[in-house]
Amino acid sequence: MKKPIATDFIELERCYDQLMSWCDVLHAIADFLPCHIDEGLCERISDGLLPLLQTTHGLEERLISSELRLILDAAEEASAVERLRAGRLFGHGAARDVVITLETLGEGRCRLSWEAVGYQLRSFFCSTRSHVRFAREMMGLVRRAMGAATLEDAADQTEAA
Repeated sequence: MKKPIATDFIELERCYDQLMSWCDVLHAIADFLPCHIDEGLCERISDGLLPLLQTTHGLEERLISSELRLILDAAEEASAVERLRAGRLFGHGAARDVVITLETLGEGRCRLSWEAVGYQLRSFFCSTRSHVRFAREMMGLVRRAMGAATLEDAADQTEAA
C-alpha cells in the first residue's frame, strides 16, 4: 500500500468540501419543496455524486482506516473502522437513491411525494455530514500522529548518524 503524503490529505479535504457543498444544496432543495428544481443542477449532482463518493471513500480507506492503528488501541480501531465502513455503505446506497430522485425531478417525472423527497434528501445529507465530521476528526488525529512519527524517525536517524 502506498504511504500517505500531504497532497493525498489535501485531495480528501477537497472531496469533503465538495460533498458538504452538495449537502448544503440538497438541504436548500429539501427546505423549499415543492419548488421548481433546476434541471441543470440536478444533472450536475446526479452525474458527479457517485464518482465523488467513490473517490472520497477510496481515499478514506487508504489515508484514515488503514492508519487508525497509530492513534487507537485495537478495540477502538475496530470500532472506528466499522463506523467508517458502515457510513460509506449507507452513504453510497443513499446517494444512488438521491441520484435517481434528482434525475426524475429534473425530468419532471418523479413519483415520490414532496415529503418523501425531502425525507430522502435529509437522510442523505444528515448522514453524510455526520460521516464527514467523524472522518475529518479521525483524519486530523492520524495526520498529527503521522507528523509525530516522522519527527521521531528524523530524530532516530540523526542519533544514528
